[in-house]
Amino acid sequence: MSEVAKILEKWRLPRPDRSPIYEWARKHVVLPESYATPGPFNAKLTPWLLPIFDALQDPLVRRVHFRKAVQVGGTLVADVWIPWVIVNDPGPISWTMQTEDMVERHAKSRLNPILERCKPVSLMLPRPGPQRTTTETYFGGFFLTLNPANLSTQQSQSIRYKVNDEIWLPRWQEVYGHAVARVSKFEEVGRSKIYNVSQAPIMDAETGNVEDTSFRSGHEGEWSVECPACKKVHPAAFAIRDERGEIAGGVAWDRKARRDDETWDVARVIESVHFKCPHCQHQTDDSDATRAAWKRTGRFVAQNAKAPADVRSYRVEAVVSRPMRLLAEEWAAAQNHLVRTGDETPLVEFRTKREARPWIVEKKTVSIFTTKSGYTTATYAAGQAIPDEAIRFMAIDRQQDHWWVEVGAFSTAQGPRYRQLWFGRIETRDQLRQLQQRYAVPDACVAQDRGYRPADVDRDCAEFGWRGMRGYGRKTWTMRDEGSGQMVNFPFSEPRVSDYRGGDVYYYDWSGDYFKDVLSLAIEGKGDLKWDMPEDVNPLYLEHLKGEHKVEVRTGVWEWREVKSNAPNHGLDTSAMMLCMATIAGFIKYAPQSPSV
Repeated sequence: MSEVAKILEKWRLPRPDRSPIYEWARKHVVLPESYATPGPFNAKLTPWLLPIFDALQDPLVRRVHFRKAVQVGGTLVADVWIPWVIVNDPGPISWTMQTEDMVERHAKSRLNPILERCKPVSLMLPRPGPQRTTTETYFGGFFLTLNPANLSTQQSQSIRYKVNDEIWLPRWQEVYGHAVARVSKFEEVGRSKIYNVSQAPIMDAETGNVEDTSFRSGHEGEWSVECPACKKVHPAAFAIRDERGEIAGGVAWDRKARRDDETWDVARVIESVHFKCPHCQHQTDDSDATRAAWKRTGRFVAQNAKAPADVRSYRVEAVVSRPMRLLAEEWAAAQNHLVRTGDETPLVEFRTKREARPWIVEKKTVSIFTTKSGYTTATYAAGQAIPDEAIRFMAIDRQQDHWWVEVGAFSTAQGPRYRQLWFGRIETRDQLRQLQQRYAVPDACVAQDRGYRPADVDRDCAEFGWRGMRGYGRKTWTMRDEGSGQMVNFPFSEPRVSDYRGGDVYYYDWSGDYFKDVLSLAIEGKGDLKWDMPEDVNPLYLEHLKGEHKVEVRTGVWEWREVKSNAPNHGLDTSAMMLCMATIAGFIKYAPQSPSV
């Protein structure tokens, strides 16, 4: 080669490498120690990423969405794609993350080390200074910038390549439209590319979430594998549901691991865990060999055949790489936590981060039908009995410096019937006692919520002979049914004893959700129990009934939650307490279920 040819070769611009991104990365990308598997990039470890790389390289695809479980390579895709773009198809690049801290941490520990170790990119990097900072690099005709998800960072010049990270988060609901608008100029000439990578969202069924909208606009590729027995393809999923929504396969274990109190024996779950084919019920061991076979037979199966060709979306669960026993242990622990405390947070985390499925918060509100009841609050203001009265109660919801109180009576007239006699706010303890005496409520039929300042509630119970009531996240308590002699589940506990200055006072734990369900049916006129309100009912009571709604915390499981933070719901609580007291007293008949159900 002549000297002139050598000089021309030295200054000739590099030719784009049109081999697949993952093949190029195998030769040029070295992952830093911040990755679980540092060293040269190896696509064979994560075969579910290959179609995603192909879509990012496809000039006819405008948007790629990856809904993924944690630690299955969603961010890795962007870390590998960006150096390929810089070298082989350059243009302005913007990567938007949740916060400034996330931007700094990822740039310093992952992306920048990858760029510096990638020889074709390192030859193009300017020296550190104005043209190259931690989060911005200017290559001359184009640039790379990492920025947090806020409106101010999404208002600058046009972008050709856009990476949007964790778009399920609340801050993205306002920012996302502005972020994707930055590629519009390049989109008009068919040269743009958007890569959305995110866990599944926690979202309201009515308002939705931009992550879910983006995912469903694509072909919804579901990573699926082949059963070794029947050779049919099924999703690689923790729980595989059939057309009726029932679980037909997935990670399974011995169902006898479920205890009578609805918790799980975690050790028994782990020792019996396996994978069940939804087609033939073949059981596959939890082993590295199973996961290796899944890698060999895995492929994406489209769920949305009507999606436009320029939008591709993919979903991958943690079961593709994480041992089943660890997933089953995490799920069982989350279920036990929910049963014991009423807190579904660990279950939400499992659904969105391990299963890569949305947690949909659906809502049901109480429909209030007010009809002519034929009485007012004055009708029984002197303690008169209602027709065919069987029992009356007073329910007290204690606050910091006041009380919300409901007085009502149950009768057998034309079937079980409740009549509210009074509802309102009481300012002093003496007024509480006067109200009780005015309506002639027996001491043992007065209950006060002990969720707040229980020592003061115990004092009232000790002095007046009242009962305490503690709302509890737990759904049921197993006790022996006096009628049948069987152990059954009740929505309240047996009497608890609290010591107050050397004396015993009594209280009950109870399931607010169960009795609010009964109340909702009664108010809507759907149950056997008739619910009467005075024609001049306190309007605050009606407002309080709307202070909570039922939300679906997981498929088929509903709980009562505040409509908004600190929404007034005292009337809902006092009425639910009324129903609990009437059930404990035996006036309202409870049909217990066997604890094995």
